[in-house]
Amino acid sequence: MSRVFQNIWMILLCITLVSLPRFNRNQIWLKRPQADLPIHTAMVDYFRTGTVDEILLSEHSVAANWRPLFPLIASFLPFTSLTSLSILGILSLFFAAILLLQIMNQLGISDKVKWKSIYLFIFSFPAFYYTTIGYVDPGLILFITFGLYLALIGKFFFFLIIIATGVLMKEGIIVLIPFFLAHLVSIGTQRWQLIYWGLLCTGIYISITILGRYLALNAAQEHHLFWQPSIKMFIYNLTRPNSWLSIILTLGFPGGIIIKRFSSLKQISQSSKNVMPLICGILAALATYLFAFISTVADGRTIWAAYPFLIPLTGLVLDLKKE
Repeated sequence: MSRVFQNIWMILLCITLVSLPRFNRNQIWLKRPQADLPIHTAMVDYFRTGTVDEILLSEHSVAANWRPLFPLIASFLPFTSLTSLSILGILSLFFAAILLLQIMNQLGISDKVKWKSIYLFIFSFPAFYYTTIGYVDPGLILFITFGLYLALIGKFFFFLIIIATGVLMKEGIIVLIPFFLAHLVSIGTQRWQLIYWGLLCTGIYISITILGRYLALNAAQEHHLFWQPSIKMFIYNLTRPNSWLSIILTLGFPGGIIIKRFSSLKQISQSSKNVMPLICGILAALATYLFAFISTVADGRTIWAAYPFLIPLTGLVLDLKKE
C-alpha cells in the first residue's frame, strides 16, 4: 500500500477515534441534554418512511426543517437514524480533511506543515464534541471546505451549486460569500464582475432560503423565525460559562497559533494573495457567532464553520515560521 493511501486511512482512523467517545451522542462520559436530536432523527425517519412525526410540526423544529439535506443523505444508510447521522458525520469530516489537503496544496504549503495542520483539524474540540451527536454541522463543514476548494481552482459554476445546495445543509453556508468576494478581489476581478458575482451568490442564497422555508414540512404551521436578537439572550449568553468555554475550546490550538503569530499575517499576505480571503471567511464565521450570541443559545458549532479557513491560514503561518 502506497504512503498516500496509508495517510488517507490514517485520517479516517483518527477522525473515527476522536469522535468515538461521543458516538450516537454517548452519555456515558458526559451527561448533556438531548436538545434537537429527536428532531434530526425524525427527519431521517421521514425521508425513509414518509411518516411525519409530530415533533417535525412543532415550533422547536423550525430550523431542522430548513436543513433537510444532511438527514436526507443519512436516510440512505442502512443503520438506525442516529447511527446513520453519526457515520455520515465521520465521513463528512474525512472528506473535508482530504479537501483541506488539496487546498493547502493549492496554497503551496509544505508537506510537513500541511499534515500538522490536518491533525490540528482532526484532534480538535469540535471534531470530538460535535461530529457524532446527530447534528448537521459536519455536513456544513464539508460543504464550506468544498466551496473554498472550488473557488481556489476557479470552478465558479460548481461553487454556485455548493452555495445553492449548502443552504439546505445549513444556513451557515453564507460564510462562503464574503470569502468568495475577497478571493475575486485578490485575483484582480473587475468591479462589474465583482458586483455580478456578489449579486448572483446573494440572490441564489436568498432564493433557496425562501424556497426552503416555503417547502418546509411545518411551513403551514406559520412558525416565525425564532432567532430574534434580544437583550435577554445577550445577557443569558454573557453570563453562561459554556458560551465562553465553547468558543475558547473550538478555536483551540489553530486559533491560538493565529493570535500568537498575528503580526506575521501582514508578511504572509505579501507573498500569498489568499490570506485576506481566508481572514474574511473566519470573520464571517465569527459574525454568525456574534449573531447567535444575541439571538439564541451560542455554542462552538457556529465557530466551527471558521475551520475550513482557519486551518489553511494556520498552515501558512506555520510554514512562514518554518522558513
